[in-house]
Amino acid sequence: MTEPTPGAPRPPTTVTNTIADSGLHTAVQAGTIGSVHLHQPQNTPPIPRQVRPVPASWTDRERELTGITAWITAQPDYVVPVVLIHGPIGVGKTSFAERLVHSLTNHYPGGQLHADLGGAGGPARVSDVLGRLLRAVQPGPLPAGEELANWWRSATAARSPVCLLLDGVTHADQIRALTPGGAGHLVVATSHRPLPELSAEGAALLALGPFDHGAARAYLSRCLGPDRLHQEPEAVTRLIALTAGLPAGLALSVTQLTRNPTRPLSAVVGALDASRARTAATTTSPGALVSAALDTAYSDLDRTAARLYRKGAFLPGDTIDSHLAAAITERTPAEASADLADLTASGLLVRDTDHPVRGPVFRYPGPALAHAREHAAREETDGADTEARVRATDWYLATATAAERLLTPSHRHLDRTYVYPPQHPAEFADRQAARSWLDAQSADLMATIRSAYAAGRYGAVWQLVHAMWPWWRAARVYDLWIEAHRLGLEAAHLYNNALAEQEMRSALGVGLRGIHRFDEAIGCFTEVLAGARTREDARGEAQALHELGATNFEVGRAEESVGYLEQARTLRERREDRRGVALTDILLAQVHLGRGNASTAIAVLDAARAALIEVADPHDAARALAWLGRAHSLAGHHEEADRAGRRAHGEFVEHGAPQWTARSLEMLGQTAAAAGRAEDAVSLYTQALEQYSGLSTVDAERVRRQLEVSQ
Repeated sequence: MTEPTPGAPRPPTTVTNTIADSGLHTAVQAGTIGSVHLHQPQNTPPIPRQVRPVPASWTDRERELTGITAWITAQPDYVVPVVLIHGPIGVGKTSFAERLVHSLTNHYPGGQLHADLGGAGGPARVSDVLGRLLRAVQPGPLPAGEELANWWRSATAARSPVCLLLDGVTHADQIRALTPGGAGHLVVATSHRPLPELSAEGAALLALGPFDHGAARAYLSRCLGPDRLHQEPEAVTRLIALTAGLPAGLALSVTQLTRNPTRPLSAVVGALDASRARTAATTTSPGALVSAALDTAYSDLDRTAARLYRKGAFLPGDTIDSHLAAAITERTPAEASADLADLTASGLLVRDTDHPVRGPVFRYPGPALAHAREHAAREETDGADTEARVRATDWYLATATAAERLLTPSHRHLDRTYVYPPQHPAEFADRQAARSWLDAQSADLMATIRSAYAAGRYGAVWQLVHAMWPWWRAARVYDLWIEAHRLGLEAAHLYNNALAEQEMRSALGVGLRGIHRFDEAIGCFTEVLAGARTREDARGEAQALHELGATNFEVGRAEESVGYLEQARTLRERREDRRGVALTDILLAQVHLGRGNASTAIAVLDAARAALIEVADPHDAARALAWLGRAHSLAGHHEEADRAGRRAHGEFVEHGAPQWTARSLEMLGQTAAAAGRAEDAVSLYTQALEQYSGLSTVDAERVRRQLEVSQ
């Protein structure tokens, strides 16, 4: 099995190392000129409650819970207490941590955050975890590199105390890097190891052991009912002994009994006894005890569910749904859905969430993932792991490409190559569904990109990065943007595809510009320009010139930007690229405004908006209208400016563009200030500040300064 390649591969080198809608609506949101309050969606996220609820089967642990709670409440208010719960596999560390966090809800009004530092691909990267945590408390563009940690500490220092649960910690530095800033927060972590180095920093280390006989019996009684236990008391005693009181082992046995209500408890005990006998060499290990319980559950599966259990363990991402399961097992989504339900009923998968597009989403509990991989190593043929990952990658690529072409139809279409063309890619009912799928799958897509690069599947790497363009553009998670595009750039080079290399470099430049690394961005666009001219690629040349113009304009070199923009416009006009011409004209109009030529800017923006409406680009048509309002304001046409600005604001709200919803409020505030309506300006700036506070600290600070001047 080989990946299709268009040219001879080059030897690898080392790599070190975020939307428009389709229909145009022109309704203006409700509001009044007097109060100037425009309705817009709030971007501040709700108080996070990410920790799973405590199940009704919760049993015992009251002594440990009381003791650690007393320790937490005794800590001085200027510290961030750290509690590390450690113990063997299957002892219930995560369940105890969740119970502890929920018991302290009222003490941490900033909310509950959760991060799993394990995963299918090994320990999670701290930068990835920081990005997810930051998006939960402060959505919007994120910086790259070390700045992520600084933003995390700053964001948490500025909010009410939060409780952070870190599951599956492997070393102390993970806790140190993820500890919130400020004081009064709480960090609860779980680990297989005690991490004694944390003791010197004042952390509390709590060793959790198995249930004693009474607690184990109480758990079984709560799950199965006392009558069933009274029927077979000897089997109950033997079951507790075989599982050594480990909650995970007991839970798997309960699942088997619940799945087969007429099955005698003694039959489950007999099967578990046989599994224990097969692992006699390691019977004293808690991991072996849990593995024996998993073996018992696995032996009850039918052939297709067992095959999915094994193959799913090869996936680089952490979650699986029926479409992905169908892709790796060559079944229909309906058949795969039945297998997933069977695995969940057996306790071998956990139903994580229900997604409006993906449907039910599942994951492996920690011990089950390792167990599934052990069975796959013994039972699957050579190359089965590679095949499963390639099938998954091809399915991700096909589905992400469908989303890309629905959300950003003007994005340059590049060829897609598949080893196993997917038979059942996910289908999107509308643009919102495509956006939702990309957002939900972004972490698994990134894991797949890294996995494909490590496996040398370079075509899949750059194609996946390219297909994710709508997500990079909307989410603006710049650390991932830059990492992915650097991988994509290197992969396109190794794949010997010059056009793909050009696209990766251009998008990398956009990401670098987003974090204000302007010189590096200009370097990227300059290389793209040279390559496009060599290949006589007029589209690529025009895009590079446009980006060079945009970047120079952003750093304040307006006159230098004009030369690039005018060249880009000429090329786009020659290609009859009406959308491209209009986008360049929006920038040129801003140059005209800077020169004091408001009347010229008005004419340019009028034409740009008309063109963008005709080519069905409502987002950029609204941008042209917002700038048209600004141009009218600078020309002294205050009523026209207000009408255009309000209409643009209404369109951004309708199209779900939070950044430009905030920007349009800011521009309306500038219009009101220029017209001498100071009270209205204050109201509009205040609304813009509220919007920006959940999106961009840089923009929020700019509006704050304008607000201070207006008050």
